[in-house]
Amino acid sequence: MPQKRASPSARSNRDTSWLAGARPHAPHVGDLISSLRGFEAPQSRATDRGTKGLDSVIEACIERYQIGKETPEETIARNWRSIVGEQFAHLCAPERIDNTNTLLIKAPGAVARRELVFREARIMTALRSLPGCGRIRGIAFRAG
Repeated sequence: MPQKRASPSARSNRDTSWLAGARPHAPHVGDLISSLRGFEAPQSRATDRGTKGLDSVIEACIERYQIGKETPEETIARNWRSIVGEQFAHLCAPERIDNTNTLLIKAPGAVARRELVFREARIMTALRSLPGCGRIRGIAFRAG
């Protein structure tokens, strides 16, 4: 059988156990209500970390996201003809590097994909020789 709750008027002014887990107001509003009722304000865990200049934040973003630096995908696209050879450069295209550091290559037909599989070792050697592309661990061919 469920327990009956005491009516709000029957509760003491200092008994806030009925509010356990409930957050009817934003924290700053709750602090204001507590101070008006004469309750002790809860201690805040917030700490002042100071302010940072906008230039340092922008600099950190530029470094983190490598803005202005050539990506491995751009390097591969620029050198695509030398990587796969003139014969296949117009038949296939690099798509992207996935989370497992595998280069995905789109090739239109099964015959072209099979030929590229035969050349995979040469393609990997050419890729690893490019700056910034040493992290590529493999190649996957997709229909496209």
